[in-house]
Amino acid sequence: MKVYCPYCREEKEYIIETREVKEFRGKEIDTYENVAMCKTCKNDLYVNELETENSKRIYEAYRQTENIIKPQDIIDLRSKYDISQRELTAILGFGKMTINRYERGGVPTKSQSDYIKLLIENESKFIEKVKEAYSKNNITKKTYEKIMSKENYEECNTNNLQNLIRKCITNNLSRTPDIYNGYKLLDLDKLENIISYIASQVKNLTVTSINKYLWYIDMLSFKEQCVAVTGLTYEHEKFGPTIDGKNYNTLMILNNKYVKEETENDYGTTTQIVSKKNYDLNCLSDDELEIINKVIKLLKNKKVTDISAMSHLEDGWKKTKRYEKISFEYAMNLSID
Repeated sequence: MKVYCPYCREEKEYIIETREVKEFRGKEIDTYENVAMCKTCKNDLYVNELETENSKRIYEAYRQTENIIKPQDIIDLRSKYDISQRELTAILGFGKMTINRYERGGVPTKSQSDYIKLLIENESKFIEKVKEAYSKNNITKKTYEKIMSKENYEECNTNNLQNLIRKCITNNLSRTPDIYNGYKLLDLDKLENIISYIASQVKNLTVTSINKYLWYIDMLSFKEQCVAVTGLTYEHEKFGPTIDGKNYNTLMILNNKYVKEETENDYGTTTQIVSKKNYDLNCLSDDELEIINKVIKLLKNKKVTDISAMSHLEDGWKKTKRYEKISFEYAMNLSID
């Protein structure tokens, strides 16, 4: 077997080496990959067939570990309502090729997977999205009536569904007050209002950025008042501090105070947070609101990459390792004030 070796600059025979794969997308998995290695220079080579099989194997291991939705689940959802990929994409508000990619084997993010599962398991939530898409002229009247005429549709209470989601989020994010959450018990109502308020003040607020806004708010509050504002726990991630366990994704399922909008560009899918502008600032003290406004003023005109780079200069990120929880002790050396 031969393939072009860019190191030897000619076709070379290669051997296949089996290697363990223990991590994917920041999660532990247990599988393997077959890697082509040049017999002459011993460097790794790219062999399309091997890489395709490796991807399938790793994706499947990740799906099982993280309980990610399968392509057939999405196909079954479309079949149930007799809708096309284009129609489902319009209803969900995803990028135009997203559903096509997932049905061909692409792996959704955990948040998108959970969201699609939610729509599959809760028909009322799916119907709610259909109504929303129709009101925004994202789907035609024909598509709307086709879905709404299904005999198996039963009206149910959307508020009950949101209450269930809120309960799950609270269980995932809450922890006993300690140095890793700024000695603050999580208050989901307050957190929702804070996110909605920030989104109302910041144009094109991304999910990546909201992590930094909340982290800086909590850290600055701890530095000035010895207690955080939100009760969230943060960890060291590649692009800066993020909510522990990437649980910011679960917060995006809520739709009472804000909604997420996804746009697709040449670099992938970007999720932005749009405020419904129904936030209630009465849940905040004057000191908390002052801190929030200070962080907004500091960051609102910066690009996402600039905010990430800025967070990389803080001790909380510099002195911790990937996936390590960030202690609020580092707030004492916070540079933004």
